[in-house]
Amino acid sequence: MTTIHEDRAEEVGLRERKKQQTRVAIHEAAFRLIDEQGLEATTIEQICQEADVSSRTFFNYFPSKAAAALELPGLGIDDELLARFRTAEGSLVHALCEAVGASADRRPDHAAVKSLVMRHPDLLAIVSKMLVEVRDQFVALAAERADTSEQAELAVTLVMAAMGRVTHDENVLDVPLAIRLRESVDRMVEVAGIQMRPIVEES
Repeated sequence: MTTIHEDRAEEVGLRERKKQQTRVAIHEAAFRLIDEQGLEATTIEQICQEADVSSRTFFNYFPSKAAAALELPGLGIDDELLARFRTAEGSLVHALCEAVGASADRRPDHAAVKSLVMRHPDLLAIVSKMLVEVRDQFVALAAERADTSEQAELAVTLVMAAMGRVTHDENVLDVPLAIRLRESVDRMVEVAGIQMRPIVEES
């Protein structure tokens, strides 16, 4: 016999799965239509029809058709990531690695998105703007645990630099991104410490 708590947990889990399925359906419809027709020729109405959702549902998930195709904003920090970050133990940078890694793992295939942008250069400016917005979200989040705004900014800069490094390493794709980020950050800090040590000349 299941308890009320278990029933509610199952209901929440089912609701979240349905939301994710809807999000994926909208993204895939927008991606395909924009790839076939271009950004300007594609309408939100066409995307909604393809994904079998209403326009109201569309805007619950994405602010624009480009956002739906690229699926970048809105995935920076959701409620679950917020809760995990705020209760995470350890350093600010490692907590950011967990948040950024989990966020990136929920995004679409990076190679496919990159290929779409290459075929449709008019998306490039939109991608750049979205990435800045996502970064700003993480800076604001880091500020909750940082001692100063500068510390929050530098912590996010460090993690994003590690992100740029690990996303090009295809040899360890089976390792969770958050772990790879932590290892990369630790290595970068180690190398920086070595490089900044004063050179002592032998007598």
